Amino acid sequence: MKALSIIASAAIVAATASPALADGRNPGSALVYPVHYSGNGFFTVICVTNTNTDPGVPGMNGDTMVHYEYANVNENPQDPFLPFSCTIFNRMELLTPADTLCVLTSCHNAVNPAGQQGYVVLSAQDPDHFDSPWSFNFLIGSELVINASGVMYSLNAIPFESPLPLGAATDLDSDSNLDFDGQEYEGIPDVLYIDSFIAIQESQLSLLSLTGRSQDVNSVQFSVWNDNEFPLSTNLKFSCWFDEPLWRISQLFTQDFLENSTPHDPDELDLDCFAGDDTVETGWAIIDSVDVRTTGGLPVSDDGAILGSITAGGRTRFDGGHLLWESTDKQFNGQAFAP
Repeated sequence: MKALSIIASAAIVAATASPALADGRNPGSALVYPVHYSGNGFFTVICVTNTNTDPGVPGMNGDTMVHYEYANVNENPQDPFLPFSCTIFNRMELLTPADTLCVLTSCHNAVNPAGQQGYVVLSAQDPDHFDSPWSFNFLIGSELVINASGVMYSLNAIPFESPLPLGAATDLDSDSNLDFDGQEYEGIPDVLYIDSFIAIQESQLSLLSLTGRSQDVNSVQFSVWNDNEFPLSTNLKFSCWFDEPLWRISQLFTQDFLENSTPHDPDELDLDCFAGDDTVETGWAIIDSVDVRTTGGLPVSDDGAILGSITAGGRTRFDGGHLLWESTDKQFNGQAFAP
C-alpha cells in the first residue's frame, strides 16, 4: 500500500507540474526565430502553424492574425557585433484553424538589393482589432536556412506563452511592445548554454538582445570548459543581433588554442580510433548577460535578456544548426520591440 501511495503521489505531482517545464517547446502566443537571411544568395523559409483545430473556440472563430516583425541589421564592417542600426519591417497574415503558412523571407521581408539579415518575431493578434496582440497559445513554427554555400539547416522557433486568458489583449501597459515580463508573456531564460562545440567545425553563434533599445550595448560573459573540465572565460559586447563564428568571439574556441594552451583529455573525440590520441578539441559554455548600457554608457540593466542558436552561418561549409539550451530560471526584463 505504501508503494501504491508513493506512485499515486508521483502521478499527482506529474499531473500538476507546469507543462512549460516539460521541454520548453509548447505552442505559444509569440514565436522568436533567431536568424533570418533574406536575399543576396541567402534564403530563409519561415513556417508558422495555428494548432487550434476547433473553429468553435469560445468567444472566437478560431482564426488569428499573425504579426511578423523582421529585425534587419545594418552591418558595421568594422565591428560585426555592433551594427549601425536595427530596423523593423512589419507584415500581417491571417491563419484560420489548422492553417499553416510558409514564406520565403526574401519575398516577404523588405526588399534590399544587398540582402537583409537579423531575426524575426511573430505574435498572435486579434483579427477584429488592428495591431492588437492577444493571448492565443496555439502557434508553433520553424525555419529552414540556406546559405550562399548551399548548406542547409533548420531551427525550431522559440515559443512564448501568454499567461492571460484566451483572447485577452496582451499589451497591458499600452506601450505597443511585447513584454516578456511574466504578465504579458512568459519570461526569458536567465542564462543560455552551448551544450558542446567541436573546434574544427567552426560553428557560428547567433545572439539577439531583448533588453533596452536596439542600439543599447549588451555585455555577455562566456564561461567555457574544455574537454578536460578546464575553465576558461571571455566577454563580448554586442547590440541587437549577430551571427558570427565562435573563433571571432574568442580564440579560446579554436582548435589551436585548446590543443596547445590547455590541458585536455586524450580520450576525447579520437577520430583515428587510437586510445589516448585525441585529434579534435571540444568544449561547452554558459552564456550570461551581465550588463546593458546605452551607447553613451548610461546603465540600462545589470542582467539583459538574450536568446540565440548555433548556426552554419553565411559562409561556413559545415552543416548544422540548433537552439541553445536554456535555464529554468527566468528573467522578466525582455521586450520586443523597444524603439
